[in-house]
Amino acid sequence: MKLLVLSIDAMFSEDVDKLRKYPKIAPFLERALISKNMAPIYPALTYPCHVSIVSGNTPEKHGVFHNLECQPNAKYQDWKWYYTDIHCKTLFDYFREAGWTSAAIFWPVSANAPVDYLVPEIWSYTDDPVNIIKATSGGKAAHIIERHREDVDFTSKFKLDRFAKDCALDIVDEFDPDVMFLHLSLVDSTRHGFGIRHEKVEEAFDQCALWLTEVLEHISDKTSLDELSLVILGDHGHLNCKGSLSVNKLFAGQGWVDVPFPEKRADCRAFCHAAGVSAQIYVNDEAIRPEAESLFEQLKQEGWLTAWYTKAAAAEQGLTGPFDYVLEAGEGYFFVDAVKPEFFTPSIAKDGGAYIGKHGHFPGRGDKPPFVLSHPDLEARETADHSILDIAPTLCKVFGLASEEMEGRSLL
Repeated sequence: MKLLVLSIDAMFSEDVDKLRKYPKIAPFLERALISKNMAPIYPALTYPCHVSIVSGNTPEKHGVFHNLECQPNAKYQDWKWYYTDIHCKTLFDYFREAGWTSAAIFWPVSANAPVDYLVPEIWSYTDDPVNIIKATSGGKAAHIIERHREDVDFTSKFKLDRFAKDCALDIVDEFDPDVMFLHLSLVDSTRHGFGIRHEKVEEAFDQCALWLTEVLEHISDKTSLDELSLVILGDHGHLNCKGSLSVNKLFAGQGWVDVPFPEKRADCRAFCHAAGVSAQIYVNDEAIRPEAESLFEQLKQEGWLTAWYTKAAAAEQGLTGPFDYVLEAGEGYFFVDAVKPEFFTPSIAKDGGAYIGKHGHFPGRGDKPPFVLSHPDLEARETADHSILDIAPTLCKVFGLASEEMEGRSLL
């Protein structure tokens, strides 16, 4: 038995039926458990969500609460690339313990992961990114990474996804692993740039389906497709947003943060670390807490926020971290770290439109991702309104993996 797990970043549940027009993909949907409207976790960001997908746990347990490290004065903030950022075991560990050979290509938070054939998602704006990828890959796929270095261009999600696809093809051809995790980001970047239902999003999704077809064709040279299990999933939705909110402008006006920012967040009396449609607020001066809470409540009353949470209230949503508050933006807004000239700044899409896509929002808002599990022994059925936390325990159940207690529960 072989397993391919494909994450199409920002895939919506409505996208599942579009896969039926592809002859290599459609048969898998005829023998699949299809679960639509899978709630993401809070915040609905790529890295926290992908760790929840493979661990079955919320950030409170797995520890990845943001895409980025909070580095106020950094020109380029580091992402949470490293597997050591995860505080619990994941499917990578469980498959290894079960004796499966594994591959992971551009899966978030996978640098130095316990994977046999690894192409981690990690980059650098100052050093050769190919060398960074190879250095955190474990070495077995280093020659494949090098072979496709011309597509390692972090200004082009199309090239990066093509790089990931080509690495996947070569790993299948050369190593034929038992399980492969593959992450594609083109749909997500297109929703960011053009809004959530632009025609270019359709083109991006079609391209991802064609890349999946290529991978399936290579796997079929090694394994009968009747013996292949296929998972296709998304990680979060998107919301159409018309502009950004600069909370740090308000903090600077109060004298709570200096501009330019200090190097360390601990040197700010307060700092807003944007997480898309939500924001994580650090307060290092206890004396300003009453004023800060009054400010948050005023922003909520004015419609800039839908909610704000204390540390304890955020923990009730499964979100913990070193921050003190979480803000949830009002309809059509997202947050930025930068101190802008105005608190609100309108956004312009790549085609000149008024809306761009953003995520990082509360799990109950907006469109939600799907989970498709095709397995030779499963009867086709559809369900809905579960959580991405349920994916890992479901896969552990189907493939007989011994696993630790998870917050999610098997859909079976």
